[in-house]
Amino acid sequence: MFSKACIYGIQAVIFLAQKHKQENDRAYIPVAEIAQTLNIPFQFLKKIIQLLGEAGILVTQRSAKGGVALARKAEDTSVFDVIKAIDGGEMFESECILKFPGCGNEKPCPMHHHWAVERVRLRRMFQQTNLDVLAENIAAGLTRLGVPQTEEK
Repeated sequence: MFSKACIYGIQAVIFLAQKHKQENDRAYIPVAEIAQTLNIPFQFLKKIIQLLGEAGILVTQRSAKGGVALARKAEDTSVFDVIKAIDGGEMFESECILKFPGCGNEKPCPMHHHWAVERVRLRRMFQQTNLDVLAENIAAGLTRLGVPQTEEK
């Protein structure tokens, strides 16, 4: 449903929101730390961060203590904001889930009517889910971010 870039972007901003909460406003996180922690290719992550910066979701700072940070409070950034910045919002507006050209009410694909209902529901869910809530869930141990660490025996 989402591109790999979008999935990585969502993971990265949740990571930043969680770090912000965990470390009491640690302003900038090195991109290499995010890439290593989330197992995201560094160069690919840099391109994603650039897109998120252009969308006003992230800010970057080049210096010894530089890196990347959320441009605004976590509670003011929705998952939909991230999706729209990377993949665009077309999938929640009119794009055919099966990618059939010309799909619409006049000539619907087999999934058209089902997807029309679900895309509205999903858009609302992503718009109403902010980064702060997701970071809170991680802090409370209700969810995890990334691959769980294996214990050595």
